[in-house]
Amino acid sequence: MKKFGIFLGLTALAAAFTGCEEPLECDVKATLWVVNYTVCTPNIEVDGDVVAYDLGYDDSVSVELNEGTYDIVADLPLITLCTEQSTTINSVCGETYRWVIE
Repeated sequence: MKKFGIFLGLTALAAAFTGCEEPLECDVKATLWVVNYTVCTPNIEVDGDVVAYDLGYDDSVSVELNEGTYDIVADLPLITLCTEQSTTINSVCGETYRWVIE
């Protein structure tokens, strides 16, 4: 029974150290393509950082990502008839993703 308790303690300790790791740095990064099919010209943000300004109709932008979870936002001016859109991407190294704003 004592061995089981030690095993459980070591498992909990390992989980505590691995649970707070930074996103995995990729040798071959994931690629996210954001395509705008609206008449509005949003700024594209990835985790709060602007990666494209005034993305026009039928324009696209490519963003390289490491492995991890990212919040993507199509941010619009204060006065507009369009609706702000957002999504979350769970990226894996070497994969390609596409988000279409419609």
